Amino acid sequence: MKKFLFRFALLNLLACFTFVSTGCESRESTTKPAPGTETDLGGAAPIDEAGSTTGETGVNVPEPDADPKPSEPELDPDGNPVESKVEAKPKDTELAKAAPKKGEGQPTSAGKKSTITGDWTMWGGSPSRNMVNKTTGVSIDFKPGEGDEPGENILWVSKLGSQTYGNPVVADGQVYVGTNNGGKYRPQYEDDLGVVLCFDEKTGDFKWQLSREKLPQGRVNDWPEQGICAAPCVEGDRLWVVTNRCELMCLDANGFYDNENDGPVKDEKDTDKKDADIIWSLDMIEDLGVFPHNLATSSPVVHGDYVFLLTSNGVDEAHLEVPAPRAPCFLAVNKKTGKVVWEDNTPFDQILHGQWSSPAIGEVNGQVQVYFPGGDGWLYAFTPEGDGDGNAKLIWKFDLNPKDSKWELGGRGTRNAIISTPVFYDNSVILGVGQDPEHGEGVGHIYRIDATKTGDISPQISDGKKGWKDNPNSGQIWHYGGEDVDGKLTGKKGELLFRRTMSTVAVADGLVYAPDLSGFVHCLDLATGKRYWEYDMFAACWGSPMVVDGKVFIGNEDGMLVILEAGKEKKLLDEKTFNSSIYSTPTIANGKMYISDRSQLYSIKVTD
Repeated sequence: MKKFLFRFALLNLLACFTFVSTGCESRESTTKPAPGTETDLGGAAPIDEAGSTTGETGVNVPEPDADPKPSEPELDPDGNPVESKVEAKPKDTELAKAAPKKGEGQPTSAGKKSTITGDWTMWGGSPSRNMVNKTTGVSIDFKPGEGDEPGENILWVSKLGSQTYGNPVVADGQVYVGTNNGGKYRPQYEDDLGVVLCFDEKTGDFKWQLSREKLPQGRVNDWPEQGICAAPCVEGDRLWVVTNRCELMCLDANGFYDNENDGPVKDEKDTDKKDADIIWSLDMIEDLGVFPHNLATSSPVVHGDYVFLLTSNGVDEAHLEVPAPRAPCFLAVNKKTGKVVWEDNTPFDQILHGQWSSPAIGEVNGQVQVYFPGGDGWLYAFTPEGDGDGNAKLIWKFDLNPKDSKWELGGRGTRNAIISTPVFYDNSVILGVGQDPEHGEGVGHIYRIDATKTGDISPQISDGKKGWKDNPNSGQIWHYGGEDVDGKLTGKKGELLFRRTMSTVAVADGLVYAPDLSGFVHCLDLATGKRYWEYDMFAACWGSPMVVDGKVFIGNEDGMLVILEAGKEKKLLDEKTFNSSIYSTPTIANGKMYISDRSQLYSIKVTD
């Protein structure tokens, strides 16, 4: 069976954000752009810096070695901006000075205090989507068990579905994961479903399940066995999630354990304590005319009274037309009522494939911006409140593909869609492009964009003569990708510098950690885009990196959790083998690490 694009992480999926392919034609992996569409690094940076830069931007660019200012307050387990210090117990083993051999554990920060941060309430941990956690004293002295073995420092393991691409979310003593019905937690359902499972954070005990039947249209709108790929966003006793049926749902975090059926939706099919309590539901197919391609997967984000999401509107089964170009692609919805505040269909009939990414939020010079990756390969920044008449209000837009790139079916072209989630950092946005993983390898690009500008801030604009010219209003700070034309950086002429990606970057201490689908993890300088190192995981990467306590955690398709040292020098700390593929991203919450592989959820002791 073909696998749909959002086996991810979504991851970012995208978020996001992870899928399995459409019914696309057979695909051949590509290692070079099509002839005549080669891309260079652009700008003023030399090839040995592995990136291009443009000056005169409005971004406050730090020096490469400067410690960044924390963009999010540290939280206690109740979500309050207060950190608690816990004295860690001394370890018997000192921190190794060299990378251990494969499979060896390595305790860290022996004898030092641990900073324990709080919940992880959404995909990316915060509206900026930067997956950097401020927990310290994190030990990597754990080992997943094989089969029914308990493992070492594994607190609990809970069964998920047979295919899991959702990222764990932890809030108020509960853990939520999107998956399929392979766990069979609700005996009344034997068939394929999309589900959100809720577990007790301390014990891993199953609490309740949201059960959503598959759409009758089949794989063109709701690919079999993929379940719910979106991560919920939790605030207080409410959570919002996009289902496989292209619904935005608001759920009661307490389920029916409070002995109340909350909200305007009172006629749920399932009302046992082990079922989800639906507050309200927005059916984007029935109410808005959306045509999701293969699956709806966007992980929503909340700001004020609004919840923001992509609709996953896409192409038809033949991949030739957009059946619903006038249907919205981007939505702002009242989080309390489920009513649409504003909508936007800017990509219109230029959607390349699907729209599986997720929005992010940043604040620039006192103005909040919402970032929507479009299905046309552009990133759009809107005001959160819209224009007041039910439409979006554009601040700026940026084309993440070179103007000479071409989209071709089956991944044979050089133009890419966006599956990753934008990351806001220091008045800028970092984002890469990619395609369905079954389209194979191909040229990729990642950009850092100045979010202080307005209008079309793409690197090039039309010259009015069916050609292109450099944009004097360009928001490109740097670009990394294309080919190493002369081989100075990679040692091989024509080698791809950066390949297609579904992963969302993480930014910490002046560095950007950016994996690509082929399994290469790139460490780039935040200020310049210069590449410090590249690490080959030797397996496809669908998830995204989590940076915590000087370490970079990232999973791969071989079921390996790779742990790298954060910094300008490449150093492998350890590798942990799980029972199946890791398509999601590790979550750190309340001093524990949560990882979902293909069929199990792990709670891991990483602090004392």
